[in-house]
Amino acid sequence: MFPTPPGVPPELAVPPQVPRPAPPERLPADRCPAVARLLRDGDRDAFLAHVRRAGTPLVDDLGDGTCAVTFVVPDRAGTAEVHVLPNKLADAAHPAATAAERLPGAWVLTLRMPRDWRAGYGVAELPERPAGTGPAPDGGRRARALAAVPGHRRPAVAQFLDVQAAARPDPLAREHLVDGTSVASLPGAPAPPRPGGPRGTVLHGDLGGRPVWLHDPAGTDPGEPLPVVVLTDGHHRLADGLPAVLDGAVAAAALPPVRTVGVAARPGDGRTRELGCDPGFTAFLAEDVLGWAAGHRALTVDPARTVVAGQSLGGLTAVYATQAAPDRFGLALSQSGSFWWPNTHDDREWLTSVLPSGPRTHGVLLEVGSEEWVLRDATRRVADVLAARGDLAGLHEFRGGHDPACWRAGLVPALGTLLHGRDDR
Repeated sequence: MFPTPPGVPPELAVPPQVPRPAPPERLPADRCPAVARLLRDGDRDAFLAHVRRAGTPLVDDLGDGTCAVTFVVPDRAGTAEVHVLPNKLADAAHPAATAAERLPGAWVLTLRMPRDWRAGYGVAELPERPAGTGPAPDGGRRARALAAVPGHRRPAVAQFLDVQAAARPDPLAREHLVDGTSVASLPGAPAPPRPGGPRGTVLHGDLGGRPVWLHDPAGTDPGEPLPVVVLTDGHHRLADGLPAVLDGAVAAAALPPVRTVGVAARPGDGRTRELGCDPGFTAFLAEDVLGWAAGHRALTVDPARTVVAGQSLGGLTAVYATQAAPDRFGLALSQSGSFWWPNTHDDREWLTSVLPSGPRTHGVLLEVGSEEWVLRDATRRVADVLAARGDLAGLHEFRGGHDPACWRAGLVPALGTLLHGRDDR
């Protein structure tokens, strides 16, 4: 029997509060030709017109595998400072690295980034320096983060959290997520799969007040037991328009015909509790969620054709489910899995520590971002354990952070790798 996880209150399960090892590389703003023209000619109207036509960020290939990435925020009366907050590049340890420079008519920040980088980002336009106190965004996360850092770092972290709380989408960005988050995608970043093909069917249900949904591709026999994917945080994937993307992937043979079941997360601490290696939640997925779906369409009962997929804590749960319910879940996709959990004095990286004694899987695929300095090494340690067991399907390190923009681009290709048994990326 797989070991019982430690009982950790959700308010104590806080990721390691480790500062970014080094700031991103900042370039002189005039490495961007449009900015150089602004500085030479002083024509702010022409510059801003160019920015509005091109969209942000401005991207200039430097010819060495990197790009100069220039974020531009039009100057407005009363603005004292502007911070650009790309996912996992902005950090309390290096606030000046992502603070924009004031030029005629605009605030500008230029960074050197690999040409396959992608990131969601926000922009904080501040009338004055935050005071270090303010509302606690997202429940008590702010207070928990501050409690987890050494006392000498708390003022800087508090100030950074206040800047984050002031961030808004960039209205000039070329790309946005469904929730409005601005996205910077460089030329070499993998293109997110697109909707397409004949439209399948999406069925909706409710399990004890929790929304669930089932996607069935077009042209399938409802009685044929197809492979199945179970998605944690399924409400986010539904809002992202995933069913239409699945239709396109099946039509293009990037995925085999597969039925996908999404289950919504509980709000706040409920999500942390359920996705923290909870045997009860795994049983809920195996019995209630798949039982509901099987009442509408035939599903395989073969664990070798059943995937659990998730992001962050959901990625931790995906791997845990293959250990807690191996007869039902044989495949797992973990995107930026929170393998630090529970990060208490007595238990760090608990799942990694018990994996050597766990049941074999039919394949686990791990993804983690190059900018996830807390998760990258932890994910590599999980990969090492799985490789020693012989059931690591792959470790993919994408160029980005702990970021829905990256997860969205990688989800369907990764599912294709698991279900086809090959990596086409």
